Amino acid sequence: MNRFPPTTNPRIYTLSTMIIAYLLIDDFTANEQNAIGNWLMTIGQILEANASFQQLMEERVRGNTVNINSQQFKNGGSPYMNNPPLYPNDQTNSSNSNCNNSQNYCYEDEMETLKKAVDKIKAKLDELSK
Repeated sequence: MNRFPPTTNPRIYTLSTMIIAYLLIDDFTANEQNAIGNWLMTIGQILEANASFQQLMEERVRGNTVNINSQQFKNGGSPYMNNPPLYPNDQTNSSNSNCNNSQNYCYEDEMETLKKAVDKIKAKLDELSK
């Protein structure tokens, strides 16, 4: 899935979605069409939520923000905000970084907490499946 969606003409890509949608209409009742449509929309919303969070994290790490709603832009200035990156360039991949430093945020504790939570969920699911 490295090349999905494919690099193609946007009109052809949109046309293919329209064809698929019309094929899905065939022989389904209105309630079945509604259920299929809601299911596909849920997939889309999950993908969009994930992508927006990824974009936010990349923005924070790189320090690039374009804000067309800023007063600076509305007064004829540049939409590019001059915000510093979350991590200095020399500490982005450093495993020995000081987590208490106000210029650097440590995710290691949060990752350990999330790993423990996932392990508990797995254990509970295993327990329920028996």
